[in-house]
Amino acid sequence: MSSSNLQIINSDCIIIGSGITGLIIATVLQRKGIKTIVLDKNSEIGGRLATRTISAENSIVGIFDCGIQYFSVDSPQFQVWVDDWLEHNVIKQWSRGFAQGKEDGKPRYCGINGMSGIAQHLAQDLDVRTDTKANEISYEKKWLVETQGDQQYQGDMLVMTSSIPESLSLLDASFIPLPLEERFSLEQIEYDRCITVLALLEKPSNIPAPGGMILENEYLAWLGDNHQKGISPYGYGVTLHGTADFSNYYWDSDDAEIAYKLVTAAADYLDSSVIKYEVHRWRYLSPKAFYNQPFLTLLELPLIMAGDAFVASTVEGAVTSAIAAGESIGQRYKV
Repeated sequence: MSSSNLQIINSDCIIIGSGITGLIIATVLQRKGIKTIVLDKNSEIGGRLATRTISAENSIVGIFDCGIQYFSVDSPQFQVWVDDWLEHNVIKQWSRGFAQGKEDGKPRYCGINGMSGIAQHLAQDLDVRTDTKANEISYEKKWLVETQGDQQYQGDMLVMTSSIPESLSLLDASFIPLPLEERFSLEQIEYDRCITVLALLEKPSNIPAPGGMILENEYLAWLGDNHQKGISPYGYGVTLHGTADFSNYYWDSDDAEIAYKLVTAAADYLDSSVIKYEVHRWRYLSPKAFYNQPFLTLLELPLIMAGDAFVASTVEGAVTSAIAAGESIGQRYKV
């Protein structure tokens, strides 16, 4: 490609990853007047805040939360964000527990139109570039992020919010070393994988109200009825999450075998034939270990890493890390 076609886009801060961590950091920085660009390799924003659609004949449409199913709140700082989402009709209270009729009094929230609605709400006033994979990064007074297109991104600060293995891989490919202690700590963080089946049913499922079940099945970890949840009014769509053991064992199996195994394991709760299905693989669903700080920052480089691997494998964990990282960056800019 001719260098004359190359466009360098400047920003104060470049964020890699448009999951909830990246979007919260970008929102915090924007409120402080810090110019920020968010890059994501995928065609849709949100990461595991993912909502998918399956269409069948006769105007039957199933809408599914594919990744994160719900979240709860413990900290006052996260409650501020949740209250804002409630006020803007982005989320609603789904239930106060999933123990088959036993409520524990703690609200569980979900997106009114699916979990991806949270990401879309956060991103509406942000500069987010999808289908933009960071292939290589370099630092010389400023960060330069090279992508697969004819655009490069330059900024004073770089924030990495992808999974730890993906972030380390990018650093390695770019020959950017980390201090040994930090590198060792990050390499200890492993993730559970998860295979998800989205099943569009012929008739309503037999999943008890409110439509979610945490299971201790050999194959199944979760069943979610998206129709009961209120996000799939024109189709009986059920989300099936495989356990970590199942997902590891069947990771490379074909979709038909995976769907057969999980649908059969859930047969009593589905109580319906499946019209159509899709299989999704989450390679980095949730971290099994965590870094010992809310985010990682380096003295040598203006680089920050943040996400749920730094606090807890929950939406609140990701947001807590993001808020801390955003405030730290704000201190660097003294705003």
